[in-house]
Amino acid sequence: MFKSINGKNRIFYLDQLRALAIILVILCHVLREYCQLRPVGSLGFSSAAVLIDFGVMGVPLFLMISGSLLLNRDYDLPDFLKRRFTRILIPFIFWALILPIYKIIIYPSAPTLSNYISLFIDGQYWFIWMLIGVYLFLPIVNAFIQKYKIKGAEYFLIIWLITIILNTFGIYPFHNLELSYFAGYVGYLVLGYYLTNKEFKLSDKQMIWIGLILFLLFTAINIHFTLTHGKVGKISSHSLKYYQYKTIVVVLQSTGVFLIFENFAKYCSKNTNTFKNKIYSFFKDTFISKIIYSISVCSYGMFLTHYFFVYGFRWIDTNIFPIYSETVKYLPIALILVVFLSWLLIYVLSKIPYLKEISGAH
Repeated sequence: MFKSINGKNRIFYLDQLRALAIILVILCHVLREYCQLRPVGSLGFSSAAVLIDFGVMGVPLFLMISGSLLLNRDYDLPDFLKRRFTRILIPFIFWALILPIYKIIIYPSAPTLSNYISLFIDGQYWFIWMLIGVYLFLPIVNAFIQKYKIKGAEYFLIIWLITIILNTFGIYPFHNLELSYFAGYVGYLVLGYYLTNKEFKLSDKQMIWIGLILFLLFTAINIHFTLTHGKVGKISSHSLKYYQYKTIVVVLQSTGVFLIFENFAKYCSKNTNTFKNKIYSFFKDTFISKIIYSISVCSYGMFLTHYFFVYGFRWIDTNIFPIYSETVKYLPIALILVVFLSWLLIYVLSKIPYLKEISGAH
């Protein structure tokens, strides 16, 4: 499971998941541009919306990876806050201040302070604001997990899943019962820790099958919801299921993927002469591992900068060549280019003294 790169031990399946997560996030944002140019319920809209139902796992996977790595750890509180928020805030502030200027230039719009402020709070970086809140609460959860271990995680997850199920059916929050401490995104961190550290009585192969069933079943449910609601006009390009992370469907869908990657790595480490191990070694012991590792390291910076290319392609679509407004055939090219260019930008910045602080690569 561990791979030594540049003198550091890394858990390879977590690097795989992190690389997958950023690609899924970018997939959603590229497809959202396409959806916004299609009538709700049309074939093009529905096709893109179905793919977004796969991409919805990106944000939960990021949080689960953080929980796996950061919970039940010994660290000094001031040091944790300094290191964690330095990594997050410096690149975030830099790119968040530049993005509104970029949007004013390419669209174009009036270069006024009020317009700049409205673009600054537009919401594209909502994930970072959410992550800041989660990290502020993380030391409290970590102390609880350190004391009660797996049992404490199970206690937290039971209450969290109750709020998630109720939220899925639109009956949370209650009027008087206060469960908000359990109802947020922090539950994904606890879930990531739990899945990584819980000793299940089933075999690795059985856990892989459980993960696969969860992923397929709840992805199918997500797709069914999107298609049926899209046909009757109950959703729009701005209210896709993509935004509903705090539902039991997305929780179990993401859990399935996490279990597949984790237990496939465990199985292959124990069974070195199997076909599955050959597949795993192809990714872990060849040049592909360096690609996965690099995307994983650059993933935070890629999240911050990929909007520049997504919006840039929108400008190209309007003024030069129809990338989003034509057929779906250009979308794979757009996705590959946005992933590659955002990775390349962060990779280059991470190699330059002083500029590496704004790259977000770590």
